[in-house]
Amino acid sequence: MAMATQGQVKSRGRDHRPGTRLAKLRSAAGRRVRGGALPLLVCGLSTAAFTVSAQDAEPRPRFLLQPSIGVQETLTSNVNLVKSDPHSDLITQVSPTIRMVSPVGPIRGFLEYSLVGFLYARESSLNNLQQSLSAIGTAEAIEKWAFIDASASITQENISALGKQSVDPALNTGNRTEVASARLAPYIQGKLGGFADYEARLTLAATRSKDSPDDSTRVESLLRVGSDPQSFAFLGWSADWLHQAIDFTATGRQQNDRLTGAMTFAVTPELRLSARAGREVNDLVTLEKETYNTYGAGIAWYPSERTKLDAMVEHRFFGNSHSVAFEFRTPRSVLQFRDKKDLAADSANNFSEGPRTIFDLLFQQFASVAPDPVQRAALVDAFLQNNGLTRTTLARGGFLTSNVTVQSRQELSFALLGVRGTVLISAFRNDARLVTPASGASGDLAGANSLLQSGASINLSHRLTPLSAVSVDLSRTRTSGGVGDENTSLQSLTVTWSSRLAERVDLSVSARRSSFDSATDPYSESALIANLRVQF
Repeated sequence: MAMATQGQVKSRGRDHRPGTRLAKLRSAAGRRVRGGALPLLVCGLSTAAFTVSAQDAEPRPRFLLQPSIGVQETLTSNVNLVKSDPHSDLITQVSPTIRMVSPVGPIRGFLEYSLVGFLYARESSLNNLQQSLSAIGTAEAIEKWAFIDASASITQENISALGKQSVDPALNTGNRTEVASARLAPYIQGKLGGFADYEARLTLAATRSKDSPDDSTRVESLLRVGSDPQSFAFLGWSADWLHQAIDFTATGRQQNDRLTGAMTFAVTPELRLSARAGREVNDLVTLEKETYNTYGAGIAWYPSERTKLDAMVEHRFFGNSHSVAFEFRTPRSVLQFRDKKDLAADSANNFSEGPRTIFDLLFQQFASVAPDPVQRAALVDAFLQNNGLTRTTLARGGFLTSNVTVQSRQELSFALLGVRGTVLISAFRNDARLVTPASGASGDLAGANSLLQSGASINLSHRLTPLSAVSVDLSRTRTSGGVGDENTSLQSLTVTWSSRLAERVDLSVSARRSSFDSATDPYSESALIANLRVQF
């Protein structure tokens, strides 16, 4: 059963990359060449993945439903994650899950929801329920003109980046809360005569946390008019108007309005240069609205289907913002680098567009094998299962805030897929600062001006048999900043054996060692974990 993540269910808008028509011609030619080799390649990746690709010609249902249930037993040496007098405990985790996918038709998307119950053999006061939700979809309200994008999530996140942290949500940190986010974005798009395209979009977004005052609501209005980005014209143009209103429960409401004009010049179908200028009016720095000039330049280079580079720098009211995205793929590897400095305007404090999980990274890697996003998601799921990997290995940390911040984030990801082995490497660095020092700042940024997070992880996996695998995951995350210039770090090593016992029954056994370094709450912990999941 297939399930795609947020970056994988695309709206029906046009592809804005330069040289798109040329790329489609190359893609069609490539498919004619690769068609005969596809079963062999997929078989080399995994036996289960081969089964998925072999069903390529079968018609897909308009709606897919897949319930499952997981039972996990965790024997931990330190359930409360303390340095002195740690207590062991046996934690039973029961997680019924439902997945729904609509791959075709006027409504396309997916939803995965889990209700996870935790039962503690000794510390029964810790018994709790946790929710997990990941959903995104697109509806075509009026054919080829009016659309609605929607997404929602429920996750467990750290209240403070400097507080106690753990790799396991079953362990008691006292620094974790349930965060729910939702976004609804109706929009229309079309042509003005034969000379321009237009788009008008309204975005409503909200983030709510269960045990933190760091909630936010955001309203955005966007109007864009410009030349056809897919045309082969040497010169292109666009004009954007953007209105943002951000309301933080703890600190109040702030607004930002931008008007930007841009010109593009196509040096070749694969290389395009751009320049932009505009005006910006906001009250993010002062209590009264101020007006600022903006200007910048960019480059987009797509020499092939497997290589792409987008870069942009712009002068803004808070200094220079920039965005760099590079990707290079081969038949068995993918390298991605992203560097972005911009405003983060919600309490979840995250604008990262890079791969946040192993699933995201491999989804991009398998693009040449399975162009269809739903079938590709099934292929990646089969590969992960067959190699003893999990979807969330590359998940990033974060923190909650009640302020607009300026974040400079770099992400590097690399995946190497062998016939029986896989290497996955990821590293990130994030520097978050207040737009201006403010007495109303809360959380990690209260009384301070910056917070620096960095981390790296490496995952090695090897298939022992067609149905079993072993993997090793090593990760480290470091955080510094805050009022007292605090420093914390979390290290974890996990070794996992997994096997498919039956067609829809999977078992994994793991051993974990983790430690947390902190001036106030250090700890070390070891655990044995057994997980059984049944799909219906």
